Amino acid sequence: MRKILLWIAFSAIVLGLGTVLASASPQTSPQSCGACHEREYEEWGRSAHAIASRSETFTALVKSAPQAGSGWGEQPCLLCHAPLASANGTSDGVSCEACHFVESVGGIGNGDFTLSTDGVVRGPIGRQAPHPTVASDLMTDSLFCAACHEQYQPVTGVLLQGTYSEWLDSPAASEGIGCQDCHMQSPDGVSHEFAASARSPEAKAAALGQAISMSVQAPESLRAGDYAVLQVTLENVGAGHSLPTGKAEGYEMWLEVTIEAADGRVLHHERLSYGVVYENSDGEHDVPVTLWDAAGIFADHRLAPDRAVVERFPFAVPMDVQCSARIEARLMYGSRPSWLSEALGLPDVEAMPVHADSAAIEILAPRPSPTYIAPTPEPTPVQVPTSTGGAGETEVRAEGRGWVAPFLIAGAGLLILVGAWALHRRAV
Repeated sequence: MRKILLWIAFSAIVLGLGTVLASASPQTSPQSCGACHEREYEEWGRSAHAIASRSETFTALVKSAPQAGSGWGEQPCLLCHAPLASANGTSDGVSCEACHFVESVGGIGNGDFTLSTDGVVRGPIGRQAPHPTVASDLMTDSLFCAACHEQYQPVTGVLLQGTYSEWLDSPAASEGIGCQDCHMQSPDGVSHEFAASARSPEAKAAALGQAISMSVQAPESLRAGDYAVLQVTLENVGAGHSLPTGKAEGYEMWLEVTIEAADGRVLHHERLSYGVVYENSDGEHDVPVTLWDAAGIFADHRLAPDRAVVERFPFAVPMDVQCSARIEARLMYGSRPSWLSEALGLPDVEAMPVHADSAAIEILAPRPSPTYIAPTPEPTPVQVPTSTGGAGETEVRAEGRGWVAPFLIAGAGLLILVGAWALHRRAV
């Protein structure tokens, strides 16, 4: 009898809890969910969703936002960064109910979703629980993520975050691989850490390293004075969207190449950024433009899915280099751009290596300078006249008459003497 009474009491408590949840608007805290869903709660606590409304970058950006009436409206950022704030005033970021109470998605981007007020928890499959549950196909559809992971500037309409549209244009979408297939899978089943979205910079850099391949192509040897081109090939082989993705304020990724001789001289150093560069309404882009002032996209240099990018770095070897050189190529990632840290008065974040590769170049002696030797002049050809007589005439060459000249000269001299003698006799 006592066991029966205890069972009835327990059932009443469970049913009462279910009734309360079913009749309430979304207001359960993540901690209360964690009482039963301990693993899921711990994973969520390590995710970027957990601090979406209180991260250092977000809170500083919101403080620098334009005032109400500028077209941004009343805190539109909170629609995605704290979905329950308008419902019950909580600021738990993207909490459990912020996803599991989504009833529908009205469109792509800018928080266009509707939270239910029936207290029914949505999930990919319906399960028995102390609270009402229902299976929702929307939970496994990439459109579910598009409600927040696609953002447009509400005044100018400029695309600020295009993760969903990037996925739509990727091979992953055509192969039926959705957001949840990559970002919510783990060896234990479904993960609520959201994989590469983890807060740990080390984890994010490691995830980028798995998604991006990098190779360095350089000549094995050069001669001092030579000119060469170093090639670095990057390819997004593991993500169904561009890398990096998200708003430009949330990341910084760059390729850094250094060629240093063994004697310490830097032969070449270059840094190439990967990201989106905005321009303001005046067309200015040289000074970094924040999302508040973005009126257009000046450049988008990122790694699109399954497309290799070959970066070329030309360099010259000085004539007096008498040692080998070493190439260092590093792909780096930071969770906040250095220019934004400076603008918001925040400390710089530590950059993490995504990939690092090196190669050695043997520097050989310069090519020998050729000694110029003037060519021996060819003898000037002498034009030899030939006879133009008939067929029966024998050709007589001028050089065959060389013996006649002395006799002609002697004869001329004799005639002069005879003439002189004749004149003398006549005068007598």
